This record gives sequence, C-alpha cells and structure tokens, in this order.
Amino acid sequence: MNIRDFSRRLFDFDAHYPRTIIAGVIFITVILGWKVFNLELDPGLKSMLPRDHKIVHSMEKVDELFSGSDIIIVAVESDSLFSFSTLQKLSAFQDSLESIELIGKVTSIFTQKHILPEEDGFVIEPLLVDIPDDSAGQSELISKLKQSGIVGNLVSNDFNKLCFIGQITSSFEYDEFEFRKRVFELVNRFSSPEHFYVASLPITRATVIEYMQRDLRVFTPIALGLGILLLMIFFRSWTGVFLPFFVVGFSILWTFGIMGWLDMSVAFIGTLIPIMLIAIANNYGIHIISHYYEFSILDPEATRGSILRKTIRKLGVPIFLAGLTTMISFLSLLFHVLPRAREMGLLISFGILVAFLLSILLIPAVLVLVPRPTYLNKKDSFSGINKFLVGMGRAFTKFRIPVLILLFSVGVWLSMGINDLKVDTNPVHYFPNDSRLRVANTKINEAFGGSTQMHILVEGDIFDPETLHNIEMLTDHIKETHEIVTKSYSIVDVIKKMNAGFNGGDPAYEIIPDDRELISQYMFLYSITGDGDDFDLILDDIEEPSFTQVFLRLKEVQTFTIAEIVDDTEQFIQANFYDESPMELTGGAALLGVLTRMVLRGQLISLCFSILIILFIMTLVFRSITGGLLATLPMVASVVMMFGLMGYLDIPLNMTTSMLTGILVGVGVDYTVHFLWHLRDHIREGDSLDDAIANTLLISGKGILFNGLSVIVGFSALLFSVFVPVQIFGILVMGSISFCLFGALATLPALTSLINPKFLYR
Repeated sequence: MNIRDFSRRLFDFDAHYPRTIIAGVIFITVILGWKVFNLELDPGLKSMLPRDHKIVHSMEKVDELFSGSDIIIVAVESDSLFSFSTLQKLSAFQDSLESIELIGKVTSIFTQKHILPEEDGFVIEPLLVDIPDDSAGQSELISKLKQSGIVGNLVSNDFNKLCFIGQITSSFEYDEFEFRKRVFELVNRFSSPEHFYVASLPITRATVIEYMQRDLRVFTPIALGLGILLLMIFFRSWTGVFLPFFVVGFSILWTFGIMGWLDMSVAFIGTLIPIMLIAIANNYGIHIISHYYEFSILDPEATRGSILRKTIRKLGVPIFLAGLTTMISFLSLLFHVLPRAREMGLLISFGILVAFLLSILLIPAVLVLVPRPTYLNKKDSFSGINKFLVGMGRAFTKFRIPVLILLFSVGVWLSMGINDLKVDTNPVHYFPNDSRLRVANTKINEAFGGSTQMHILVEGDIFDPETLHNIEMLTDHIKETHEIVTKSYSIVDVIKKMNAGFNGGDPAYEIIPDDRELISQYMFLYSITGDGDDFDLILDDIEEPSFTQVFLRLKEVQTFTIAEIVDDTEQFIQANFYDESPMELTGGAALLGVLTRMVLRGQLISLCFSILIILFIMTLVFRSITGGLLATLPMVASVVMMFGLMGYLDIPLNMTTSMLTGILVGVGVDYTVHFLWHLRDHIREGDSLDDAIANTLLISGKGILFNGLSVIVGFSALLFSVFVPVQIFGILVMGSISFCLFGALATLPALTSLINPKFLYR
C-alpha cells in the first residue's frame, strides 16, 4: 500500500465514522484522564540521579557512615549581636534548629569547643559557657572568639554576623520542599529585629523547583490564551481556533494519564511537558485547517468531503515526517545521563505521537460534520497574508544572490558570537539580584566563605600519620589550586590543635605527630575531657576509625569549576597516592558539578545525533543528499546563530537553556519539510520553479507562518516570569523559532531558486 492509497483509506475512515472517532477519543480521554488525579509530585533529588555514578555511591556511603553530606547555613546580622538579649534569643534558636528532624549536629558559637593547653596535656572547653550580661563579659567573649580561630568561619570579621551550620542527615531520602518550609517557618519566627539569611544547596534546589512549577502553572494558561487569540485572528472561526487546542489538551491528558496508569511520579523536570506540547502539538492541526480553508477559498463550490480528501492527500506525508522528526529529536534524550530526562524524552515523544494521530483522525472527523466558515466564500479571504507571502517569495527569488549574500553574512556574524558564549551553572544566578535566596547567599559568601560544601571521603587507617599527611597534602593542593575553595576542616586540623595544646600551645607544634600511638592517646584524652560526639561527622569510629571525611567550603556553586576540581583531584590522587588509601571527592556540590557538565555535553551529543538521523531520513524521503541538506540546513543554521546570539547578548548556557536544542530540532525542521514537500508537488503538477515557490507560499505558507507565530506568541508569556531561566528559555525559543521560520519562508525560496535542485523534479 503506497502513501496515497493510505491517505485515501484514512479519509474514507474519517468520512464514514466521524461520530465513532469523536466518541472513541472522548472515551479514551476519560479513561486515561481518570488516573491523572493519582499523579504524585516527586521533589526529591534521588530519582533524578544516575544510579550507577560513583559519586552517588560515595554519597550513599557518606549517608551510612556520617548521616548526610549537605549542610544548611543560617546567618544572623545585628548591630547588637553580642548583647545579652540577642545571644539569649539566638541560643533558643540553636535549640529550635536542632529540633528539626532532618538537621543533626548544629555548629555555632553556642556549641563550638576549643583546645586549651594545661600542664602535661590539654583541656577541652566550650567557647561560650555563660551568656555575658555586661560590656566586660562581651569584650572577653569577643577576645576569646578571636583567639579560637573561628572568626571568618562562625563569626564575621566585623562581628555583626554569626552563623549556624547544620548538618543535613540525608543526601537523598527527604522532601526538600517540606524541609525548606520548616526551616523558614522557624527563621520567620525569630527574624525580628535581627536579619536572618538562609543558604543551602537543598534550599536552592527546592526554590528552583518551586519557581518553575509556579511559573508554569501561571504561564501555561497565558500561553494557551495567547495562542487562542492568535488563531482567532488567523482563522476567524471557532473551529479553526479550538480544534488544534483540543488536540493539545488531549495529548497532555493522555500523556499524564499514561503516567498515572504506570504509577509514575512527576519530577520537577516533568513540569516542562505541558509547555513543550503546547508549543509543538498544535502544529499538525494548524496545517490541516490552514490547507482546508485555503482549498475552500480556491474552490468554494467543492464539498467538504472533497476538500478534506485533497487536504489529507496533500498533507499526509509532510505531517507524518514532521511528527517523526520531532519525535526523533526528543527520543535522542534516551542518551541523556539523567534518568528523568530520558523519561521526559519518551513522554514528550508519546504526546507528539498522540497529537499526530488525533490531528489526522479527530480534526477531519469534526470538519466533516461542521459547516465551513461563511467568510471563506469571499474572494478577499486571507488576501492580505497571501499577497504578503507571495510578494516576499517573488522578491527573495528575484534578488536571490544579494539576499543570500546578506543572509550568509548575518549568519556568519551571529555564529561568531559563540566565542563569547558563557556557561553559568550557578543555580543561585537563576534568581533576581534582589531575591531573598540570592541576597542570603551573597551575605553568607562575603562573611563566611560560602554556603556549600564538598567532601573528601577517605578510607584506611585514619590515625596512621602517613594517611593524615596524605589528607593534608590533598587538602592544601585543592585550596591552593582552586580559589572557589575558601576553607577546609578535617581530623587533621583537630589533631594538629591537640598536638600544639599538649605542647603548651606552641604554634611550632601545630603539626601531625609521627607516632600513631600518640595520636590515639590524643583522641582518647579528648574523649575524656571533651565530648566524643564531636567527631561523629568526621570519623566513623573514634577509637579505630576506618573512614573519615574532609569538609571543603565553597564560596559559590560554580558547577563547571567544581567539575574541574573533581577531575584535578582525581588526577592528583592517582599521581600521588596510587598505592595508598583511596580518597574521592563526594557530596551534593561535587555531584552537581559533574552532572552539569555531563548534561551539557550529553545535550550537544543528543543534538548532533538527532540532526544526523533527521538528515538521513530527509535524504531517504527526497532520495537526494541535496534534499536532505536543504531540509536540515535552516534548522542547523538556527542552532548555530542562536548560540552565537546568546554570546553577543551575554545570555549564559545552563541546564535550562540547553533544553532549547530539543525544541529547535523538533520544531524547526517541520517548516522546511512542509515547504520542500509542497514545492515538489507543485513542480510535479507542471509549475515552473518560480511559480511553484509562489504557489507553495500561497497555499502552505500560511500554515508555516501561523505555526511559527503560534509557538512564538505562546512562549512570549514566559517573559513575564520572575524566574530568570524561564525568561531566558522564552527568549531563546522565540528567537530560535523566528530563525527557523525565516529560513523556511525566505532562505529556502532564494536558495532553491538559485541552485534549482534536481530532486524537485523526480
């Protein structure tokens, strides 16, 4: 059975059983939609991670040994920070913070201890025994804080800020939304007149997700409303407006319904599915209705059935190819490193398949039953748009050489902007400068050297001096090599302090002893005079530890820099400790750094893979390499120019903007497929090349134009977001689709007129 025979049978099915098709679609929608109400949101990090990644395994090990690898920092700012009333209030805050279930040990001036030398040993004392109630006591406390070495760590250099560092007792298994809610409820209760600032990687992640979800809930209806308004302007009929959006609505319901029936949860990345389908799923319906109306204008005496038969015969193959190429672009996400991204690729591909099937079944079935708009009988219907498109096509073909030279020059200039393209994967920069989270991170970074930690997990005989020297060597190398690392803390620091304390506080003895037994005695003495629980976060066992972790404080979450730290650390370990105890960087920050680079690299690989597959398919369809290149050229050029424009406009490439490539490839190639397919049809019907270009723009140009404008207008709603990545995402989609649209309606007419490719005549 050839394509034309299949199109005829498809129309016969639509024409003979329209009510059955409509009833069947409604029935399936009710069945699938019933399970939508059972969907649950999965805000956790664990489901997003590749389970076989070594940092994930090490984080699970840290959870098992030390109860979590993330921290939360709460900073307090006050001009009377060390007054009796303020310190008393902050002491109560310390107790309340420790009462939050997911927060374990909280380090602050209220819990910090210091090592004091005494005759034949040392003693462990709390920094703050009693809250001072007069100026003399306050001065004594400040002097003690200076001597303890915690200024710049727990207390700011100007002594108007102090911080609480809480250890989060799990890396994965908790609800970050609920955790953030409880923290801010507590902070809001204490935050007057003092100013409180909260920073933590889990807090940032939860806020990112909340902003995305809130904006998508708000802007999805706005995008739908703008799309409906635009189609009303274009088609001037309720049929032309709502049929494409019924297809969109059904495809979204079916997609989420399938998730419900399969007991799948919705991760935060899944909230992008509706906006993606709104942008893509109405394309096929718009083309069908546009051609149906145009054929009705050209032959007003023809019956609805004959017009629909002609429409489906003309559009069956290009719509199928458009859907196939779009599905391929999203199926390329199967090569993504993140399981949830692979899942999203499958789900969006399923939604596109549903939209394609409904467009060729449901829309014709409805059009068979409803009368055509009366304005289609008027000769001047769409005359303005038609004259514009045909005139533009004739102008571009007539002046094709100067037009192509101009377009080539602009394209080369834009592509050169790639040299200025920046990668900014700091999630804090997703927020406006005056946002609560960004202000808090800035304050904490300036006062305490950052709010994020990485960890070095070390296995072996921890009290062996050689192991301790290795830890010190690696820590010093990381701090000296990478400016982003501001501070470190490990068992090495404690042992060096104890050795100095045992030797009368002489700084010359703040070194690692060479005697393992002496180190064990120091630890035993500490456990007697101090509190053995002080080592729960850095030793798995205080007597004979086989694991320890080193804390590295980062001044900001520059994930690409973190990835470089991970690579450099692995190379340093292999070069210096190949035969020694294993060490590795771990923690949420290290994972985020490595994954971000893998995601961006994987996105580019997926982009190249999908482009090659689409080029191969287009080459087979047109049975010509030239045809394949012409079909994919505007889309590839749009990708390059869009990234160049991002460089010129100083728009960074991040996790969100990298998703742009899926839309570019998926939607951008649709316009060129429709133009080339219908151009070849007109040439086969006997038109000259120039006349074929004019007739293609006359009949198919509106569908291409309406499609592109509906996507652009729909995404324009995102410009009103308060979330920076959503704004950037909207700008880039609008720009990229504009490039693709211009490529199909301007570049291709000029280019095909110039080279007059042979495949158009086969």
